[in-house]
Amino acid sequence: MHRAWLLLALLLPLASLAQEPAAATAAAELPGTVDLAEVVVEGLAEAETANVRAALGVARLSTLQRQGLRDARLRFLLRRAPEEVRRALEPFGYYASEVEVRQEPTARGLRVVVAVEAGEPVRVRSLEASIDGAAADDRFVMRELPKIALRVGDPLVHADYEQGKLRVDRKLAERGYFAASRDVSRVEVSREAGTADVRLHWASGPRYRMGEARFGENQLRPGLLDSLVDWEVGDTYHRNRLIRLQKRLVMLDYFALVEVAPGEDGADPETLQVPIDVLTTPAKRTTYSATFSVGTDTGVGVGGGLNRRWVNTRGHKWLAEAGVSQQRTSASTQYRVPALYRLPGLRQFPGWWSGEAAYVDENEEGAIGFERTSLRAGWKGLRDPWSLSADLYLVDELPRSRTRIVQDSTQLLYPELGAEYSVIDDRLWPTDALQGRGMLRFGVLDSREGRRSFVQAEVAAQWIRALGEGRRLILRGQLGATRIDSLDGFPPSLRFFAGGDRSVRGYGYRELGPRANDEVLGGRYLAVASTEFEWMIADPWGAAVFVDAGDVADAPGALSPKVGVGVGARWRSPVGPVGIDIAHGLDADAGGSLRLHISFGIAF
Repeated sequence: MHRAWLLLALLLPLASLAQEPAAATAAAELPGTVDLAEVVVEGLAEAETANVRAALGVARLSTLQRQGLRDARLRFLLRRAPEEVRRALEPFGYYASEVEVRQEPTARGLRVVVAVEAGEPVRVRSLEASIDGAAADDRFVMRELPKIALRVGDPLVHADYEQGKLRVDRKLAERGYFAASRDVSRVEVSREAGTADVRLHWASGPRYRMGEARFGENQLRPGLLDSLVDWEVGDTYHRNRLIRLQKRLVMLDYFALVEVAPGEDGADPETLQVPIDVLTTPAKRTTYSATFSVGTDTGVGVGGGLNRRWVNTRGHKWLAEAGVSQQRTSASTQYRVPALYRLPGLRQFPGWWSGEAAYVDENEEGAIGFERTSLRAGWKGLRDPWSLSADLYLVDELPRSRTRIVQDSTQLLYPELGAEYSVIDDRLWPTDALQGRGMLRFGVLDSREGRRSFVQAEVAAQWIRALGEGRRLILRGQLGATRIDSLDGFPPSLRFFAGGDRSVRGYGYRELGPRANDEVLGGRYLAVASTEFEWMIADPWGAAVFVDAGDVADAPGALSPKVGVGVGARWRSPVGPVGIDIAHGLDADAGGSLRLHISFGIAF
C-alpha cells in the first residue's frame, strides 16, 4: 500500500507538466522584464540632443542590455533621466529645463520618449577679462581678450567660455610666458534672474627668451645644421621659431622623426633663456621606388627610382629616376649639395645646389614631339611660403615630326629664374589654398636658322576656397609669352601647348596650338583659365562641374579661347584626390570632342 501511494506521488507532477506545457514555459522566464526598443529625445536642436543622449544612462544601454531589461533597473534609469538631461543642457546655458519621460509600448518592445522643454537660456550679464604682468604690454596677447566668444547678452555657452580661456592660454605659452597662471576663472549663475557673471584674470609673469639650439647626435657632421636656426640667443621666445626649424629639418629628408622643444632642464633663472633641444631619428638611407601609372595624357607607364638621402656626412644627396609610358620616355640623375648657410643682411632661404643630367623623348599623336638631352646646374631655396630657384641649362634637342623629316637639332644655353608661392591648409584635400608661380627664361639658341636670342615668361595661379561643408570652388589661370623672331628651330619642349587633363579638358593633350599639315606645332603665346565647382555627395565621393577655356597662338591678337565643359566624379583617396571627368570640347575644328580625363593629385 505504501509503495502504491509513493508511485502515485511521483506520477502526479509529471502528468501536470504534460497537461500544461505553456504554464511551465512561462514559469521558466525571468519575472518582471521588458525589451527596450528605442529611446527618443524630443524638443531639442541637434547639438543639444547629441549631448543629452550621451548623458542619458538609458540611452547608453547596448542592444544586448536592452533585451530582457529588468523592471527595477528600468525604473532606476528613468528616475535619473530628468537630472541627467538638465545637467547635459547646462553647457548650452539652459538651467531651468522641464523634462517629461514617457513609456510607450510598441510591437518591437518598449519605447521611451524623453520630451524636453529647454526654457530660456541663462544670459551673460557681465564679462571681465584681464591680464597683469609683462603680457599686458604685448599686443599679440592682449588682442586675444576681445576674441573670447562670450558677449554680454548672449546665452552662456560653456564651450565658448572654455575655448576663450584656451585661446589666451595658448597665446601666452606660444609667446614665452611660461610662468603664466590663470588665478581667476569663475562663472556665477543666478538661476532666478537667468543671468551669469564671468570673471577671468591671468598673471603672465615675465616673457622668456630664446636660448641655444642644442642638436643631438645625428648622421651628419657637427655644425652642418646650425645655420637653419633663425634666432640669436637672447631673442624673445616665440613657438613659431621652433616650428620653422622643425619644418626645415623635415624638408631636408634626412630624418624619419624630428622633435624641437624647450629643454627639460628649463630656463636660466637670471637670463630667463630657454635652451632648445633638437632630437632627430635618421631616415632610411637609401630608398627604391617602382611606379605604375595610367593617365589620359601620357597613357600607361612604368617607372623606378633610387634615392640616396645622404651620400656622406656633409649631407650630399643623389637621385636617379627613369620611366617609360606610351607617349614619353625619360631618365635623369641628380646630385645635390645642401646650401644651408645664411648671408649677412639677407633672409635665409635654405636649399640646395644641384647638378642634373636628363633625357626625355616625348612623342604625342597629333603634336610635334622631341628628343631632349640636357645638363642643368642651379640653386633652389625654400622659406615658407616662398620657393626661389635659379638654374643654367645646356640643351641639345631634336624635334620629332610625323609630317616631315627633321634632321637638325638645336642647341640652347639659357638661365631660368623661378619663384613659387604656396599657402595651403591640407595637401591631400585643400579647402583654403592659394598657389602661384612665375618663370623667366632668356638665352641663345643655335640651329639651322642661325644663332638667335629669346626671352620667355610664364605665370600661373590657382585658388581653392571652401563654400560651405563639402563644397569647393577652384579657379585656375595660366599665361605665357615668348619673344623670338620665329619659331623655326625653336625647341618644341619650350613652345606653349594647351589641352589635356591639367589644361583645357575636352581636347587632347597638347592638341591646342598653331598647326601645319594637321600637326600641332605649338606657339609663342598661351592663355588658359578654368572654373570648377566640387561638392562631396557622400564622403569620400563627390561630383564636379567645370568650364575650361584656353588657346595658344603666335600673336596675342590671334588668341581665340577654345572652351570645354563637363562633369566629373571625385574620390578623396588616402593619398590625394582622384578625378574622372567627362568633358566636351565645343570647338570641333580645334579637335574638341567628348573625352574622358583621369587625373591624380592637385592640378597646378
